[in-house]
Amino acid sequence: MSKDIKISQLKAVVPHPEGGVVVVKAEAQIDDVVTELEIAITTDLAPAVAIALLATTARARAARDGLEPALEVLAAAVVASGSAEKVRLQLLFDKGGVLPVEMPTAAGEALKNGLVQAAGG
Repeated sequence: MSKDIKISQLKAVVPHPEGGVVVVKAEAQIDDVVTELEIAITTDLAPAVAIALLATTARARAARDGLEPALEVLAAAVVASGSAEKVRLQLLFDKGGVLPVEMPTAAGEALKNGLVQAAGG
C-alpha cells in the first residue's frame, strides 16, 4: 500500500541527547491526513539531507513563483563542534534559518582553501 507523504513544515531540527543522530520534527501530510513526524537522521547524513530539503523547497518556490531556484546564504561562520576532529559550519539564510553542518576538520580546511581560492586570494 503506497502512501503519498508531503512535508508541509519543518518545526525543529535538534541533536539527539545521546549523540550520533539529528531529529527533524515536521508537520506532514500523509494522503489526506495531517500529522506530526519525528525523523531521525544520522549526523553523517544530516548535511546531505538538509541540502536536499533546501533544494526541494527552492524548486517548490520556483514552481509557485516562476523564479529560478536559488539558495541565498546571508552569512557563514565556523565554530567549534565539541570534538577536536570536527568543526561546525553554520549558514544563515534570509528568513533567519540557520543550517549547522558538522564536518571533519580536514574537510573544513579544504572548504576554507577552496573559498579563499574562489575569492582570488
